[in-house]
Amino acid sequence: MRHIWPKPLQRALGIGLFVALTAVTAAGAEERIVAVGDIHGNYDGFVSILQAAGLIDEATHWIGGRTTFVQTGDVFDRGVEVRKVLDLLMRLEGEAAAAGGRVIPLLGNHEGMNLIGFYRDVNPDVYATFVDDHSNKRRKAGFKDYRKYLNAKAKQLGVPAPTITSEIKDTWMEIIPPGWLEHTEAIGPEGVYGKWLRQRPVAVMIGDVLFIHGGIGPDLAGMTVADINAKVAEELATYDRLRKVMIERRLVPGTAGLMSLITYYREQDEPDPEFAALEDAEDWLIQSSGGPLWFRGAARWDEETESARMAELLDGIGAKHVVGGHTVQGEGRIETRFEGRVFLIDTGMLSSVYEGGQPSALVIENGSFTAIYTDGSSEVLLEKVLSEAA
Repeated sequence: MRHIWPKPLQRALGIGLFVALTAVTAAGAEERIVAVGDIHGNYDGFVSILQAAGLIDEATHWIGGRTTFVQTGDVFDRGVEVRKVLDLLMRLEGEAAAAGGRVIPLLGNHEGMNLIGFYRDVNPDVYATFVDDHSNKRRKAGFKDYRKYLNAKAKQLGVPAPTITSEIKDTWMEIIPPGWLEHTEAIGPEGVYGKWLRQRPVAVMIGDVLFIHGGIGPDLAGMTVADINAKVAEELATYDRLRKVMIERRLVPGTAGLMSLITYYREQDEPDPEFAALEDAEDWLIQSSGGPLWFRGAARWDEETESARMAELLDGIGAKHVVGGHTVQGEGRIETRFEGRVFLIDTGMLSSVYEGGQPSALVIENGSFTAIYTDGSSEVLLEKVLSEAA
């Protein structure tokens, strides 16, 4: 049955996410699904596992036919070649669709961090990949705008405008290196990557298998996949809207992220009701430890004592299995937990950061779940789905 969502919700989610929510909820028993976990800017590793899975050729073009490919998030941070991975995913999305297949990239916690202006784990060399001939001019204009913000803030506080010393300028230039502004713009709501990312889902259900970066924890109990996706999309839209307004009014600097917005709001004796959504922003699903991007219970809960609770959560959302990344697995191998209901596919692909890590993929076909690796090895993790094995 086709669901018709209210138009306000369609606008909030974006047409791409709207299509994803309605199009991937069912799968035939014979469908081949390939899932790859955290990439962290490792373009070569990502390409190698896609080739090993028979999804792309030597020229990196789609040859996967009608296969569904799910990337469970964390393209961003730590590694350098984030842009190349994003460009590849965006291109393959179209190529796969033309061949009758599907490419479904999900948001991970590192996508979430970047989209709300939290760049803690960005490899500094990433900014250099955004540098162009106008970068120095943009930085000068950016600092000029920062001066205007400082003057406006002083006026709001009723104090003299600050003296802008060379030390202040040098510090700002150090914090905002060449390419930083371009990077922020590119992943912003109107940016080439930002528009695309905001249309990606957080979770998808294909048949009875749930794909999600972190997992389903108690904080999500009672929510459907559509609920989760809609909530995160709403949070991002709220952040984008409030950030734009607060920068335009020079309440926060042009480089502000979500934490700067929250800090400003909480410092006010009488906070503006227009910004009331920031009151509980630290608990938004996009950054909550119990949310879909950050929850680690699937990897860390004790299997004996928490098996009933895990089963209740998965049954509640209608999933027999859940596939996620987020927590690096030891020895670079895909792991299964909770009697084959949980598959953990983050195998530390960026081995320069995760010692012993390697690219891997989980292949789901004909009721079997098989781990494959770029060295040619493979391992059947579950021969049949639980309903058939019972």
